[in-house]
Amino acid sequence: MKAISPMIAVVLLIAFTVGVGGLISIFATGLLTTQTRVSGNQTEALTLCGGAWINVYSVTNASISYLNPNSQTLTGVVIVYTNGNTQTATDQTLSPGESGVTSPANGTIPAPLHSPNTSIIVRGLCQTLVTVEGKCTNTQACWDV
Repeated sequence: MKAISPMIAVVLLIAFTVGVGGLISIFATGLLTTQTRVSGNQTEALTLCGGAWINVYSVTNASISYLNPNSQTLTGVVIVYTNGNTQTATDQTLSPGESGVTSPANGTIPAPLHSPNTSIIVRGLCQTLVTVEGKCTNTQACWDV
């Protein structure tokens, strides 16, 4: 049985190396394109939502009133109480300039606002990526409990 010549072995080794390099190049190009697209979307969202906030302008025992003063729509609005354990998901979308009110049917907000709560945070998503929030504490004019 005859072995292959060293020259043919070198040519085959080079061809194999070039083939593997080509496959790695195709994979890397696809990966970088995807990562660049995702990064671009996040950068755009951060740019559009920069400085966004929620204005919590009234907190009483019966309701929490808030406003989206931004130029972007906010989704998934959630009310977070001081104790951090109580959240009220409003499933609300606030268009630019739109107000929202959380007011339970029985006239009281869960986890009484007067104690132990000392603040309310209203949180939402801008461009479905950037969390924005507003806060009212018991030392501010918005707190009327």
